[in-house]
Amino acid sequence: MENIQTFMINHPLLSMAVILPFSLIIVIGIFSILINFVLPVILAFWLSGWVYTAIVGEKVQKYYQQPFWFIRYKSAV
Repeated sequence: MENIQTFMINHPLLSMAVILPFSLIIVIGIFSILINFVLPVILAFWLSGWVYTAIVGEKVQKYYQQPFWFIRYKSAV
């Protein structure tokens, strides 16, 4: 382990070039999950709420002031 550490200290650019592909694979994987799954779900929730308020005839300001208006909360008192 000390040999690797001293090599990395002596050759920082080469060490970064070796580490870069692995970190790039991890970042591409995370972004592909975000773009393919998380972002469409968020946009679908936003669009369904917008369409619901348009069909029901509620004010759009309610949707912006209380973004989770569809969740009913019990009062604490």
